Amino acid sequence: MKKIFISLTALLMSVIVADAQNNTPNMIEVTGSATLNIIPDRISIEIGMEEYFKQKTFGDSTIVKLADIEKRIRKTLRDAGVPDSHIIVSDLGNYRDRDVSATFLMAKRLSATVSDFSQIEYISDRLDRNGITAFNITKTDCSDMAHYNREGLKSALDAARQKAEFIAENEGLQIIAPYEIIETTGDPSGYSTFSNVAYSGGSGMENLRRIVRRYSVKVRFIFSERQ
Repeated sequence: MKKIFISLTALLMSVIVADAQNNTPNMIEVTGSATLNIIPDRISIEIGMEEYFKQKTFGDSTIVKLADIEKRIRKTLRDAGVPDSHIIVSDLGNYRDRDVSATFLMAKRLSATVSDFSQIEYISDRLDRNGITAFNITKTDCSDMAHYNREGLKSALDAARQKAEFIAENEGLQIIAPYEIIETTGDPSGYSTFSNVAYSGGSGMENLRRIVRRYSVKVRFIFSERQ
């Protein structure tokens, strides 16, 4: 179960006094922010391969072709539950320095999409290392990101309201309703790097297992004297 920790330390607060000339209401301006650590369910991996020489008896050798290496890779991916429709060729060719070797060896890269890190662990454990030149996680994504965006924005709005209510109560005031709401997510001036709502997270390899998204809002609340 995800835990939400809310800190009511004010990042920004100002009381705007009513202007009798333009009838601007009395307002409290606050910010609210939230950080979500989302478990990805679309993880892209890239596997690089290159032809290599296989030694035979009496010192002879033969080139193991890309087709044979790719066949082994695709079988391992299928065994891990990755269908061929989730595998594409991301690169083909070899651009290494020809002066290193007089024999040109063809290279290729496959990109595959998995839904769980246990599949990656299965693949890395069972993949034949011969002919493999690279194995990387290239991208993480979530198929339900729209839901998490709404959840993060709601948490930021809830944090802003709780902050405003705390300030109002401390000053003997009463919050009536929001007057203006501005989303500042992604705005360098919008305190998006700070958070007063945080979901439990990790570090190191755990950071790859989570997508960190930050949300922030600036809200002006109308207030009145407490009766």
